[in-house]
Amino acid sequence: MASFETTSSDEAGNARTGTLHTPHGDVETPAFFPVVNFIGGPDEKSGGIWSRLRNHLFGEPDFQGAMFQAMSFLDFNISPDSLDNWRSKSLHEHFTGHEPVKPYHDQPEDFTKPLFVDSGGFKLLNSDTFGDRPEEGGSDNDWSIYTNPESILELQLDYGADIIATLDYPIPPNLNEEETTQRMEDSIDSAIRCLELLEQRDESPAVYVAIHGHDYETINWYVGTFLDRAGDLDNAFEGFAVGSLVPLRTNVETLVDIVQGAKDAIPENRVDDLGLHLFGISGKFTALLALLGADSFDSSSYIRAAQFKKFINREIGVDDGTTVRHPDSDSHDLGDFGVDIERTSEARWAADWSKFSADQIPDDWDCQCSACEALREIGYDQMQSTLFDSKSYDQSGDHMKSDFYALMGYHNFHVYQDEMDYVRNLIQQGDGELLDYVAKMARNDVGGIRQALKRATVRDRDLATELRERGYDRLVAERADGEQERLNVDLPVESHEISLEYTPEDFNVLERDDYCPGDERVLLIIPCSQTKPYSNSRTHRVVADATTEWKDEIHKVTVSGMYGPVPEEFENISPIKSYEYVLTDAETDRQNLIKNRLVEYLNRFGGDFDVIVGYATSKTYREVIKRSLEEYGEGVVLPREPEMRALTEHFRTTNLQQLADYLEEELAPQTRN
Repeated sequence: MASFETTSSDEAGNARTGTLHTPHGDVETPAFFPVVNFIGGPDEKSGGIWSRLRNHLFGEPDFQGAMFQAMSFLDFNISPDSLDNWRSKSLHEHFTGHEPVKPYHDQPEDFTKPLFVDSGGFKLLNSDTFGDRPEEGGSDNDWSIYTNPESILELQLDYGADIIATLDYPIPPNLNEEETTQRMEDSIDSAIRCLELLEQRDESPAVYVAIHGHDYETINWYVGTFLDRAGDLDNAFEGFAVGSLVPLRTNVETLVDIVQGAKDAIPENRVDDLGLHLFGISGKFTALLALLGADSFDSSSYIRAAQFKKFINREIGVDDGTTVRHPDSDSHDLGDFGVDIERTSEARWAADWSKFSADQIPDDWDCQCSACEALREIGYDQMQSTLFDSKSYDQSGDHMKSDFYALMGYHNFHVYQDEMDYVRNLIQQGDGELLDYVAKMARNDVGGIRQALKRATVRDRDLATELRERGYDRLVAERADGEQERLNVDLPVESHEISLEYTPEDFNVLERDDYCPGDERVLLIIPCSQTKPYSNSRTHRVVADATTEWKDEIHKVTVSGMYGPVPEEFENISPIKSYEYVLTDAETDRQNLIKNRLVEYLNRFGGDFDVIVGYATSKTYREVIKRSLEEYGEGVVLPREPEMRALTEHFRTTNLQQLADYLEEELAPQTRN
């Protein structure tokens, strides 16, 4: 039976190790699933680079399993009849006892490890061929594959998937809001249908629910909404898999928001048995994202770099000036990278990532991975003369370019896999070793990790405390005077500019002579959002949707962590649109400032309304609103008893309905005097 379980947790950050149990064995997390094309032609020997790479990976002891994109056969002009042959038995069966690609190749090992099959949502994104079934208004196609949960699940099961991601509808950057929302709703419906279908089977693969979102709020809404709708199916899956990340893979700060948004939405009673997978992310960011709670990763970058004749290099610099290149693949302890952790625990060292071309092999290159051992045995000169020749094979006919591309990809796999093993070992070591590793990468600003780690501390105050206690004060997003730093993040779905110079004095509605409430009967108080203007955010839109019947009766005031009460008519002025600040439990002085401004606002204007209601679930903002209403002496905060004091409760249907019911009860019998 498939399942995920946490096996150990580090005291610093949210990093953990775990075990994903699947029909073809266990996967130890954090884990790296290399993307592999299994179907590269009509038979098991087809596929060029992929055919050779597969056979290297199958015999690799550290290979834990592969990611396969269900619709990737489209890249190889596979005929419908050929695909039917591939679907006639599982990929594990196809790659058992199969022949070598060339006579001079060794007999390949069988494929025995777990197979993770993605739904192929990106391939189906704008497909005119694979739409609805004919009986649902679509057109027939020669492959008999359609964009619905039944068809895609059947395809995944035919492949023999040990792990599947539910059919999703990816969200390209800058997609308009209406279509974005519809695609997320469709993905949620698809996931629930997939779970219902699998409930009817005696044995099922591990299921990861595909989720999307380009910011904290959206991904948090997505997870919370799915869990709310899943009902009795909430124990029928093993985790969440975050998609639509490839366009964001260089914006590590946004990745931090997304991981934190997903993790914060998972209920405490499910945290230890739900994994979090990130599609298309690997390499230098995995340590940071694992620190924040990500459990598994996949990528095709390792082979794409090889296709451009690039070796990926990972180095560790140590205080004494020495540099150790690439781990010995036969080593599995904390010295994998040639560094004695105990000896250098206080030294300044960190990983650095780079690439070099196959025609520029460093003189001191001594990587000991099995791929590089094979290349040295053949000879780098032989590799270079073959790769950079106009023909696809060398003069002897013993080696083709594909052989060397595959070996380069195999080497790059080792770099990613060894980083993953190293991260897992640090977590098992405990005592905050992973946090130290990430902090030192941030201190040396590897890949922009410094700002990303700072951003993580905005919401995770425990992480901020751990960093300070270990002497990394400059990596915490907090100013010397105690004010939380407002970080600028280039969110691809945002267009407004951010300024870090705003203070609470830049806007105070109590000092505005141009403000006076209208004749609305309801004062609705709601927390601010990262998205600006607030009304464009998902948090505000779900409330607007729930209360649309009374929209002409509602005067909305947003509680800003920077400014206090912000009436809706001021949402588009520069100080409101352009600040970036998150109110936290640690900022007691700021909480009191916001509370005092809200109380004064209520003293001035509260009597103009028949009903005063706050809607807030996040702990800090809810507490500020609650204290303000208690001091004023009137008003209620909904939902009355949320299951958690967390943003995910904001989106729960029953909580929004509670708000609607309250307004109906309070307004229906009243008439304004």
